Amino acid sequence: MLALIEERIRAFDLNLSGLRVVVPVDSGVLAATAATALMAGAAAVTAVTPTPTRFQSAEEAADATTALAKAAGLVDGLTISERIDHETCRVTNLLMNGPSIRPITRSLIERLPDHSVVALMHEAWMTLAGEVDVEACLEHDVPISAVNESHPLVEGKGYQSALCLELFKQAEIQLADADVVLICDNPLSDNLEQGLRRAGAQVAVVAHANQIFEHDWDAIVLAKRPHEEPRLAIQDLGWIAKSAPNATVIQYWGDVDRKAARYFELKVWPQRTPGKGQWGIPLETLGAEPMLQRITGSLKAAQTVLAGMPTEPGGLAQTLTSTDIFNGD
Repeated sequence: MLALIEERIRAFDLNLSGLRVVVPVDSGVLAATAATALMAGAAAVTAVTPTPTRFQSAEEAADATTALAKAAGLVDGLTISERIDHETCRVTNLLMNGPSIRPITRSLIERLPDHSVVALMHEAWMTLAGEVDVEACLEHDVPISAVNESHPLVEGKGYQSALCLELFKQAEIQLADADVVLICDNPLSDNLEQGLRRAGAQVAVVAHANQIFEHDWDAIVLAKRPHEEPRLAIQDLGWIAKSAPNATVIQYWGDVDRKAARYFELKVWPQRTPGKGQWGIPLETLGAEPMLQRITGSLKAAQTVLAGMPTEPGGLAQTLTSTDIFNGD
């Protein structure tokens, strides 16, 4: 793991020298976020562990994070915390959003120092309402960085479609000659469609469930940014039950009203809900490297924005500057 981290740091030319960083961690690959920041020269790193549930342990996350920092010989610069407090915020230059650091509220933002950035571990358009208080960031001149996952160093085009194919594999649906509907109205569409077609599927892309026409579909893939209400609600699932009663609904991104799906006797995969607003399958299912590329790319984007360097179309770093991305469907 340390060799992979070193390789990513070199590839991205990541340099966090002198910065005080706060990152989310877990017991999986996300534990490497703290080690990555420390190995890139961060002066101090606070690793925030997840809220304990029956699916995840804060203690295991702390152990995995500490083990990597020790292996790198940098454990003295690491602090493990169950939450981010206001005193930590006052000296934090780079605050990375993630499962254990969400939402990033006004009370946190207004305590950040002048030289600071909020870092998102995804593209700007993927930001969900309530994930970070954008208005507070604007008022306090705290930039919000995001990472272009389609950048060649991050290779999101590859892992986005690979995740979709893995869902089909787990659902035991053969893609060769399968008839698939992709419900998608965002930049994921091209990557997912191309990946499905390369795997041998016939693909129809629609923006809404009510555009699905009656056919013997094998699968219907949902890939829409989550909102407060499920992206496949009872009306949508009723239409699917009429138009494609034998199809498996694949939840790639966007929530599904599973109670309604059971009512209409529709099969949904994954069988257990991933959790509100979460992806249908974790990125680390594909191994450590894709997740490390996203982590390092996100830190590099934050470094770029914090340094005041301009962002360019197609470049690695993006900035989130308004709530416009939350509007519309």
